[in-house]
Amino acid sequence: MADPNPWFRIYPPEVRDHTEVNQTVGPKRMPLRNSRPIAYSMLIFTIALMKNFVLETNRYARNFIRRNRHNISNKSRVHDWRKKVKLALIEFKPFVDVILNMGLIRKATISEYWNRKHSSQSTPWFRKVFTRNRFQLMLKFLHLVDNRHIAPRNSPSYDPTAKFKPIVDHFNLKAKTHYFPSQNVDVF
Repeated sequence: MADPNPWFRIYPPEVRDHTEVNQTVGPKRMPLRNSRPIAYSMLIFTIALMKNFVLETNRYARNFIRRNRHNISNKSRVHDWRKKVKLALIEFKPFVDVILNMGLIRKATISEYWNRKHSSQSTPWFRKVFTRNRFQLMLKFLHLVDNRHIAPRNSPSYDPTAKFKPIVDHFNLKAKTHYFPSQNVDVF
């Protein structure tokens, strides 16, 4: 005879082995309820993470320009990286804000965010924060890992996730730091 209820709950190993959990579940170390949104974003985008982005972006830009100095046209905006001050933390924070806003305000191309032609769909805030060329240059050089520490594609130790693994690890660590999972987590 078939079991009338073939469905049963499966718990992850850390819950399955313990019938009682003696800890509070839910968020921990959170900003006050009336905090500004920046307080919540700073839980994930820490100063240390942003400093690492700035360091590695500047390193990659410097190495790119040095390696390609004979192949870069005189009209290339890459020369602007050397003319202007290198990327600083104070410039990286609004860069993240612009990228997050691009997820909310959808346009077909990056250039359209700086377009002045269609006033009903204009996004003047983007132009106030960066020139289009500066933003695209920062996006071009954006890096989190020093390429010298990444194994090449043909190497047995090659890891296709090496360039973004640090950010995934960082976000996972922050999730563990700021949230107590519930004992009653359903696994689908």
